[in-house]
Amino acid sequence: MKNTFRIITLIAILHASTVFAASGVGGGGIGLIGWIFIAFIAVIITFQLIPSLVVFGSMLVSIFGKAGKHERVTNHGEPHNS
Repeated sequence: MKNTFRIITLIAILHASTVFAASGVGGGGIGLIGWIFIAFIAVIITFQLIPSLVVFGSMLVSIFGKAGKHERVTNHGEPHNS
């Protein structure tokens, strides 16, 4: 078990040294797949935002809107308009 950890540590150190030796010139920025992924996430957010705004608007109308005709119920269950 100790030997396995030593080998894994050695491999990680050797692999990291080649990464640190890289020139950093490569890399072409975000590719086509990246832009498609970002567009997909934007579509998901948009399709969730529109219904949430509708629900929020109807909630505001129900809280601050005009009160409709409400009936008060008496003790016997019969409606009583006041």
